[in-house]
Amino acid sequence: MKNTSWSWRIVSTLAITSALVLGAGFVMALLGPKGTTSAAEMTDTLQKQTAPASAATQTDQTYSVVALGDSLTKGVGDKNGKGYVGYLKDKLDADGRKVTVNNLGVSGLESPELLKTVQSAGTQAVLKDAKLILISIGGNDITHSVGDISTILTTNKFDETKLLAAQDRYTKNLDEILKLVRTSNPNAPVLVVGLYNPFEGIVEDGAKLTALLDGWNANAISIVQKYANAKIVPTADIFEWNTDRLLSGDHFHPNESGYEKMAERIKQALPKSIL
Repeated sequence: MKNTSWSWRIVSTLAITSALVLGAGFVMALLGPKGTTSAAEMTDTLQKQTAPASAATQTDQTYSVVALGDSLTKGVGDKNGKGYVGYLKDKLDADGRKVTVNNLGVSGLESPELLKTVQSAGTQAVLKDAKLILISIGGNDITHSVGDISTILTTNKFDETKLLAAQDRYTKNLDEILKLVRTSNPNAPVLVVGLYNPFEGIVEDGAKLTALLDGWNANAISIVQKYANAKIVPTADIFEWNTDRLLSGDHFHPNESGYEKMAERIKQALPKSIL
């Protein structure tokens, strides 16, 4: 019986010793070299490495919007001074986005002047960090080619030949503008605002002018589609038969309601990464 008792004592001692050795090895594995990291700290580190980003981290991103173009970008005609850019910001802010806007709109700007603007180092630097790029250009190319707004309103006429020549210049300039934008920023979505007809019911041959504007927009679409993550946002249907309600007193620029509807249309065209 004594031999059996001593045998059990020896086995028990060996088992305890093995357990202690294994336990020490496990602790050392958690601690790392020289025991500088505790097991609790190691667990916390692993959890941080594998845990998904918090909701705050996922939604705390600031979206930089750069708006290029003419008086529509600037918001002329809106008594609130927002324009479609400002109303779009309001809508995105209301959805929980933190939006900053760099509005580079200039009243009276034509496509050759916008091209020069985009060629500047300062504009290229601003575009580089944009999360969304908005462009409105072309309305002045049309109106200036046939005189000006007052000429159209008083004579009720337009020169088709001059308008088509302006379209050809605009098409080439738009292509160069988008090329430079993509060079500065290869990834941000680019939305180009399509043209609407502010002279509905004013010019003598309204059907012809509408057809010419449709052709202008179609031509612009063919250019924009050459570039990745870029599209035309149509607006002609928004103002069709609604110019008396949606245009400001100058009968050319949108009013508050017109710009708000443009902003809603642009929001609908945004990719999910922005919404």
